[in-house]
Amino acid sequence: MPLSTFRPGLVLGSFLMLLSCSRGPSEGDLLFLEGYWEIRRVEFPDGSEKQYTASANIDYFSWDGQAGFRKKMQPTLKGTFLTSDDALPMEVLWRDERLFLSFRGDGAPWEEEVLKLQQDVLVTRHANGLCYEYSRYEPLLTPK
Repeated sequence: MPLSTFRPGLVLGSFLMLLSCSRGPSEGDLLFLEGYWEIRRVEFPDGSEKQYTASANIDYFSWDGQAGFRKKMQPTLKGTFLTSDDALPMEVLWRDERLFLSFRGDGAPWEEEVLKLQQDVLVTRHANGLCYEYSRYEPLLTPK
């Protein structure tokens, strides 16, 4: 078969692969939001970044289908968490087929766009341009 026969298929296949890799989160992906997340990397608007090998605080997201909260937790060596009773109210919003987490607390409300949400990866972009990459928290020790 001549090579020209394969080009349209190659172009179409490449396009579909790029499209599937660049898609944002879907409603089904929201099942992954619930749980404990550890910050791994922050990317600044100028392109520089800060890596985190370990963090003293873990973000806990709780979501019931429409609303929820985000709470800072501190893991202990016993496999439990220290926390305050403060929880930041959170709303899940869809706009123009994009997913946003809207927060309101003591200060001015803000939003973070969810760029990626998978079982073990969460990436958000704050309105100020900071991108936060989280991984699913895995405790070093499991409670007995």
